[in-house]
Amino acid sequence: MVNPKPSDRQINSTVIKALTVLEKVAFANGGISLADLVKELDMPKTTIYRLIETLKHCDYIHLDANTERYYVGWKTVQIGVSGLNNIEVVDIAAPYLTKLAEKTGETAFLAGYYNGEIVYLYKKEGTQSIRTTAQLGMRRPVHCTAVGKAILSTFTWEEVEKILEEKGMKKYTENTITDAHKLRKELLEIKRNGYAIDKEEIEIGLTCYAVPIFNFTGNMAGSIGLGGPTTRMRENQNDFTSQLKEAAFQVSRMLGYVPKIGGETVER
Repeated sequence: MVNPKPSDRQINSTVIKALTVLEKVAFANGGISLADLVKELDMPKTTIYRLIETLKHCDYIHLDANTERYYVGWKTVQIGVSGLNNIEVVDIAAPYLTKLAEKTGETAFLAGYYNGEIVYLYKKEGTQSIRTTAQLGMRRPVHCTAVGKAILSTFTWEEVEKILEEKGMKKYTENTITDAHKLRKELLEIKRNGYAIDKEEIEIGLTCYAVPIFNFTGNMAGSIGLGGPTTRMRENQNDFTSQLKEAAFQVSRMLGYVPKIGGETVER
């Protein structure tokens, strides 16, 4: 039985306001100050402060005393990760990423796309001594991560341009691509080669490869990647990317994807 649409009487405005504050904190890169919250939300300062104190008390928001900026608390992260674990693609991809990490010794990832960024949905550490810093639930840019570029390669260039206009192309290392034309050329190369590369673009010493995955509708469902120290990754590039492609094919197949004859084509 479907519940009827709630009436205005059933909706608690205080809860909506609290969730609005929580969302604003959660989606603010680098945290957010009380002053910025007041600027961005159509609420009195006293109301925002009261809601923040309540959320902070319940561990949904954390205040960094040094910067006086608010971040999501451990309970918010816990709920988010719990939700991610219920996503079908995680359940399907996990065994293949585990096998990938065991065979290569490097760290395997599953990333999803959300609001112009990638989110790490699953991570399986490799057996090698040096590991990556990416954590489950962490958001990162699309323009300088292999999993992000693999996802971008499935979009039209017009869609990519809109993302870049909104999110920018922040420089993280001397290797980060900050020119849209160079990124466009690389996305075309990703389409030709079937995999993306992060050449120490977000972390010096770290190289990653990634391949997009697709669902039964033929749409992008995320990407899977493999990352580790640059020397090891480059020495095994052909082997690792081959294994990645096979894993991506199997995950996509399990999601109901049927490749088109001649492969996917996206106009640029």
